[in-house]
Amino acid sequence: MSDHFRLNTCTLVESKLFLYNLLPSNLKVLATMHNTFNIYQKIVNARALNNRERTMAVFTRRKADRLIWQPRLHHWHEVNKARGSLPKKYKDWDILQIYDDLGASPRSYHYFNNVIRTVEGDGVRIELKEDIEYVYTKYMTAEGDITQIEKKNLWGTNKMRIKYFLQTTDDFRILEHILRRQHFEFDEEEYDRNDRLLGDRCEPILNLPHGSIQRLFIEYMGLERGTIALWKTPEKVEELLRTFDENDDKRFELIKRTPFKIINFGDNIDDSLVSPTLLKKYMLPYYQRRTRELHQMGKYSTSHWDGKIKHVLPFAKETGLDGLECVPPIPQGSVTLEELRDGLEGMMLSDGIPATHFMPYTGEEELKKFMQKLLDLFAPNIIVGISDMMPPDGSVERLRMVGRIVEEYKI
Repeated sequence: MSDHFRLNTCTLVESKLFLYNLLPSNLKVLATMHNTFNIYQKIVNARALNNRERTMAVFTRRKADRLIWQPRLHHWHEVNKARGSLPKKYKDWDILQIYDDLGASPRSYHYFNNVIRTVEGDGVRIELKEDIEYVYTKYMTAEGDITQIEKKNLWGTNKMRIKYFLQTTDDFRILEHILRRQHFEFDEEEYDRNDRLLGDRCEPILNLPHGSIQRLFIEYMGLERGTIALWKTPEKVEELLRTFDENDDKRFELIKRTPFKIINFGDNIDDSLVSPTLLKKYMLPYYQRRTRELHQMGKYSTSHWDGKIKHVLPFAKETGLDGLECVPPIPQGSVTLEELRDGLEGMMLSDGIPATHFMPYTGEEELKKFMQKLLDLFAPNIIVGISDMMPPDGSVERLRMVGRIVEEYKI
């Protein structure tokens, strides 16, 4: 029987063995090494990933072993700890122990928000005062003083602004004086300490302050005064926004040199705050410029669109963002899951489950059906979480149930 006939009639295994035996001894060694490497590679590819790897797999569009469950629990934990209503099991646990018990991953920017430090310029002083109900922050400069007052919530775990730094456009020059003198520093020790603390639970994420017009509305002037200022004196507002950009230039130059791979724009987008017209004029150029800079450095980005976004969702793809975070679908928000999927046009999604689904007035079966639909529509381009965060009175057992659903879902 000829060798050619043998090769075409024997089984696949016999063919490989036959060809192997025809090789010189030195090539047999190389073939054995290559086969061993292929086996090793399959073993590596088959191993379970950790949550840092799963997170990056979503952003880089690599296949992961399964989806990741990443609910934001800090508000739930802080309020229940303050009022003494944590589940008995968790009474003396820290929040990372609770995450581990639930098989969940924390959203890491809660641990890294202080690693980019703002350093005030010469001649700028800050005075902080606090009482049982309020926090007072006063900037004192040669140009004048500006003051903010924040009211604490019932349990002292959070605050809301009741007086903004900017009361009139006359205050703009004081804020511009402050911002132009600021610079930023990266606290590497703080980063390393929290990176070690979190370990493989999650990928480090940096959260940014509000950008452009949202910074004016939310942080410095409030929506009502900010809107009136924009209507009456647009040139003054736009000069202030240019100062925001100059301030951000220094921040982003530093961020580019940090180890962070993922940057989250904390913009709290809601189309009742920033209309499609305002988003196109102010937020789109801001996003496009900053996401381009981040992409050039090999970094990824999301933005916190946690309000009603039906009218601004059509612009999401134009932002240059890699994904959106905390979008609440109906009934909490204004978009259906199908509208959200279509609006993202292939972008990834962080979160997606309305916080209301963890409250007792939503049935467990309704939550299970919602989860099936959410995962079918968005997997594998999703980091599953709660939009926006776990309510203080939300069900811990539902957290555990959703964790099982996410872990068992096949991608």
